[in-house]
Amino acid sequence: MLRLPDDGTIVSRQLLTVPPAYREQVRIERIRYRVDGLQVVGFIATPTSTEPRQFPVLIYNRGGFRSFSKIKEETLARLASYAARGYVVLASQYRGNDGGEGQDEYGGADLKDLFALAWLAESLPQADASRMVMFGHSRGGMMTYLCIRHGLPLRAAATTSAPSDLFRRPLPPAIAHLYHDLFGDPEQNPTDYRERSALCWPEQLRVPLLLQVGALDRRVDPAESELLAAALQERGYTHKFICYPEADHHLMEVAPDRDREIFDWFDRFL
Repeated sequence: MLRLPDDGTIVSRQLLTVPPAYREQVRIERIRYRVDGLQVVGFIATPTSTEPRQFPVLIYNRGGFRSFSKIKEETLARLASYAARGYVVLASQYRGNDGGEGQDEYGGADLKDLFALAWLAESLPQADASRMVMFGHSRGGMMTYLCIRHGLPLRAAATTSAPSDLFRRPLPPAIAHLYHDLFGDPEQNPTDYRERSALCWPEQLRVPLLLQVGALDRRVDPAESELLAAALQERGYTHKFICYPEADHHLMEVAPDRDREIFDWFDRFL
């Protein structure tokens, strides 16, 4: 990923109100940072340590597209909970969203927005950018696979309800409509679909991966992650696959178990 001189530079910072449960433990900022000459909106959640020390970096990749599922108060509370565990947490709205410049490409040039967060981490005094992990939900899981493929130096990664086969049919009508609007017909224009489908290139996913899905997911077929886990198993790559029979797309039914598995996984490799 080509790094321009200004990529990862913070342009502005705005201190946000932290949810009461974490107010004494965490500081959250809304930032604008540079990528490809654009200003992109993101967030930093940092532990409020009284001692000078560095924390591992967790990049959180949101799901959705454009304003749908953008980072808002509920998500910021989740980022605060991650920071309270002892991580510097970075997240992007992706270019073109929430007042940011550029255009959201759902795994195209916007992938660099996440690389720029990793570069940005190098300038944060509390962040140890050599100890970096990534977590992505839904579309954010697809972005996680792409980051691994393109060489982001991660110690480990975790995904929940992540698409790994954009060719898979049938799709929920809203997802099918989104893919068609973005990339056209998959038979006539397979390249964009293939580039975003980790099942087309599992040999490039060498970072230790945790994949979690809900059996009741109606947005992303959990079989996609199961097939990806099988492809990783075939290649002897370090991974773990968990399917929760009672959970749907967001895994809220098993949230404590979901998060425990994620941070136990990260602890193994940090």
